[in-house]
Amino acid sequence: MTKVKIKKNVWAILGLAVLLVAATALTAITKAPFPRPSGPYAVGTFQMELQDDSRVSATTGQGRRLLVQFYYPTQEKPDDASPYTPAPRQLEQGLKALYGAPAPLIRKITGATVPVQWNAEPAGADERFPLLIFSHGFNGSRFQNSFLLPELVSQGYVIASIEHTGAASGTVFQDGSQGHTTPFDSIMANGPFSNEKIVEWSADQRFVLDQIELMRQAGTLAFGQLLDLEKVGLFGHSFGGAASAATLTADKRFRAGINMDGFYFGEAYRTGFGQPFMELRADNKSAEEMSDKELKEWKFTREQYQDFLFDEWARRIESYARNGYESYTLRYANHMSFSDFSLMIPLAFLTAPHREEHHQLTVRLVLDFFNRKLKNASTAELPEELRDYIKKQG
Repeated sequence: MTKVKIKKNVWAILGLAVLLVAATALTAITKAPFPRPSGPYAVGTFQMELQDDSRVSATTGQGRRLLVQFYYPTQEKPDDASPYTPAPRQLEQGLKALYGAPAPLIRKITGATVPVQWNAEPAGADERFPLLIFSHGFNGSRFQNSFLLPELVSQGYVIASIEHTGAASGTVFQDGSQGHTTPFDSIMANGPFSNEKIVEWSADQRFVLDQIELMRQAGTLAFGQLLDLEKVGLFGHSFGGAASAATLTADKRFRAGINMDGFYFGEAYRTGFGQPFMELRADNKSAEEMSDKELKEWKFTREQYQDFLFDEWARRIESYARNGYESYTLRYANHMSFSDFSLMIPLAFLTAPHREEHHQLTVRLVLDFFNRKLKNASTAELPEELRDYIKKQG
């Protein structure tokens, strides 16, 4: 090879490197897009702090405190938008400590705006809407599914998104005190801990429904007249999805549930439930396809990986869903594809080229399931361009 050709190749490589660095920097400062919901209703939101005095903390001597974000149909303009979170710095600190992601990438979502209006006047519609209770993933946030929750509300639902104190990021109470996260390893390292936390989160879900019922009866809930409490569903991502399955075994007020890629921790699967249920799953590699490096990252042996993601998972969902269930795997999806966190990834056209389709599919599948099970609506057909991204399992 001549010196001229070598120089040309070097400059080409350097030019490509500069372009990649520039593209990375550009995507890092570009805020994540949250499109306006497509339904007939604009979306209002506000937060409320609730305290369960029947569960007193040995550390604080107080009842268990929870922040709940309510989303509801509103009369406001559909083009209104609000900050992603009222506590961006605290959420950024929590996510950085958990995932080690650079602050500019985290700010892609924490610095974004969402098409909802805080403290908006509730809609004056004559009809009543089903209530959905949502739980985030372990150490997640009540805002972590902002790609999904406003869209559901725009289609005629009210949502209560719970922040599970002690295993959540960005929790700031009204008095300025803050919550905290819990190491992820504690879930896998200690079986009883996992069951204890599932019991706690399930109690959170039931407590929030109790409080909504009481506030509606007392006339102290701003949108109480919109609720149809004969039609209540619950769903969650990861650990929140596992807690939702456990709650169905304990409380028949919840008429249907969804788990978005959460292993079924705890012991409630031994009891089972009869309500309609759906799970959405990541497209995980088989145990044979996993490299030694990948298994090390999971902190599993090949046998443990097979058991956790396939064998034991199947045994538990079969025990849980006594009247059957729906299960879909989203092709190319990973665990974070069911949350806003995939929007932090830079150079998405290379590193997460299907995340838009994953979000669209999640919206369509969740909405269709609750429409069928809570509203007795007919099944909506998936657009042809999304069908190749889905595998029906059950």
